[in-house]
Amino acid sequence: MLGDTGKGAEGRPNAGFVVTKEGVVAVGGVASPAQARAVIRTIRTVSTKPVRYLILYAHHPDMMFGAIEFKRVGAKIIAHPDTRVLAGEAGPDAMVADWDGVVGLQELLGFEYANTPDRPVTGTDTLVLGGKTIVAIHPGAAHSAGDLMVWLPRERALFAGDILLPDGVTMVVDGNSSVLLRTLDQIDSMRPKVIVPGHDAIPDDPATMVRRTREYFAQLREAMGAAVEKGTSMRQALASLPPPDDRRPVSLHSRERRNAVRVYLEMERAKMGLEDAQEGSQ
Repeated sequence: MLGDTGKGAEGRPNAGFVVTKEGVVAVGGVASPAQARAVIRTIRTVSTKPVRYLILYAHHPDMMFGAIEFKRVGAKIIAHPDTRVLAGEAGPDAMVADWDGVVGLQELLGFEYANTPDRPVTGTDTLVLGGKTIVAIHPGAAHSAGDLMVWLPRERALFAGDILLPDGVTMVVDGNSSVLLRTLDQIDSMRPKVIVPGHDAIPDDPATMVRRTREYFAQLREAMGAAVEKGTSMRQALASLPPPDDRRPVSLHSRERRNAVRVYLEMERAKMGLEDAQEGSQ
């Protein structure tokens, strides 16, 4: 079940939960305490069982600023222990202040950081609860260093977080494009029937979303790699892209431009022998 869908905007991520005989596992920490309380109210329309775990996709504000509300109702946090993101470079207080400008003060009432994992996942962790099997997977630093995907093998359903978006333009500013491409191969091998992306509607054909993402990044890597080989400056390489949206740092044009910068730097580092562009950072 989705916490929100169809809007594809900052501050409105998708979330879900799995009901078992022994309790509920929430997926996605959402963007604010207010949103988390809404998800918890929805859970209560389906089950009176305790919320035992919250699995975080990543450590960006839109994926974990509601975690405190799940913790307050007794949930243990399952997450990758690497919480570093560019949005937090100025410090935790600055990240909260910046996020206030996205969701508003009322949504943030009651906020505290709660993304430190009680159950850290750095590889694959299988949770069996009430007869349900739920697998948390760290695929590497695809979208961010702290990425987790959540796989329900019996249902063949994948909660991908921001590793996938319906338009194919996943952000890799905190990750690496080659790791993302490898992650897409991993997703294909799982053959999911349903994929829940980080934002926007669930696609009818999940394979199309994966293919669109792969094609976009393959083309971007080729273009930026060619620019680096020719000695084209980053400014010139980005000149053909639409300008970013001034007030929307993760809208489509902004994501395209920020991804191009990141991939250009990846290719530049690879050319200098500082990083293997086929492997990326883990």
